[in-house]
Amino acid sequence: MDYSLNLRKMNVGTMKGKELFIASPVCQKQRVSFEKLCERMAEDTTVGEADIAAVFYKFRKVLNQLCSEGYIVDAGPLGSFRPSFTSKAVEKEEDFKPSLCITKTQVLFTPTQEFRQLKNVEFHRVEKQSKGKEKKKN
Repeated sequence: MDYSLNLRKMNVGTMKGKELFIASPVCQKQRVSFEKLCERMAEDTTVGEADIAAVFYKFRKVLNQLCSEGYIVDAGPLGSFRPSFTSKAVEKEEDFKPSLCITKTQVLFTPTQEFRQLKNVEFHRVEKQSKGKEKKKN
C-alpha cells in the first residue's frame, strides 16, 4: 500500500500542539470497477464473471428486501447488515405520521473483525499526491 508522510499539528494527546510526521494512505480514493472485481473473483475458479455479477445483484436485491422487513442479515465472513432510519420528533403521539416523520432509510454494514483487518500489506512510501489527482486501478 502506498503512503505519504505529512507534517501535521497534533490537536490531542500528549503531543498536542507539536508538529509531527504522520503517514496517510495515498490510494484511498482509487476505485476498482465492478467489472474488474468480477473478473478478479472469477480467476482460478469454475465460475464465470457473469455468474459472479449475477450473485452480487441478487444479493443486493435480497438484502434490501430483508432489511426493509426489519431483519438483521448475517453475511457470514463479511459481517452483518441491518436496517436504519432517522426520525423527526413530535410532541404528541397522534402527530406522528411515518411517511412524514421517518426519513433517510438505509442499510448499515458492520464488518467482522477478520474482514476489517487487511492481510499481508506491504508499505511503499510515495510523494504526497495533490487532492485533485486520482489514479484508476485495473
